[in-house]
Amino acid sequence: MAAPLSSTATKRTVVRALLVDGQQTAKVVIDASKLGDESVHGFPASVLSNYPEGVPLDLNPAWPLELDLDGDPEAFLVSLSFAGRVCRCRVAWSAITLIAVGIGGVRWEHEDVAPPEPEVPAARKPKAGHLRLVD
Repeated sequence: MAAPLSSTATKRTVVRALLVDGQQTAKVVIDASKLGDESVHGFPASVLSNYPEGVPLDLNPAWPLELDLDGDPEAFLVSLSFAGRVCRCRVAWSAITLIAVGIGGVRWEHEDVAPPEPEVPAARKPKAGHLRLVD
């Protein structure tokens, strides 16, 4: 019986199967605390601080990702765009906490909610049960 794949080898196999072989978009969540120093990983500090519970990445093979799955045995390299700025990022395999297809399994940080209705000053609120004549 063959030895089981390591976590790193398994993650690399799954990402390759989705992005390269299957030309499928992959959702990846990374633990920023496992990326190492900013000079090594290349993510803007502002991006990492916005997602303390895990940075969600949308990896779409239709985009020019400049994906390198084999150049570094401990990580993959990818070009990502943040607020219109392209960054060359190193994602350690050990930092990946989730690989998903579609939206399943990805925890979104912000939900779309309707804004609250503006407060009307008490003097202008219509009184219940009263009629008002408007010219």
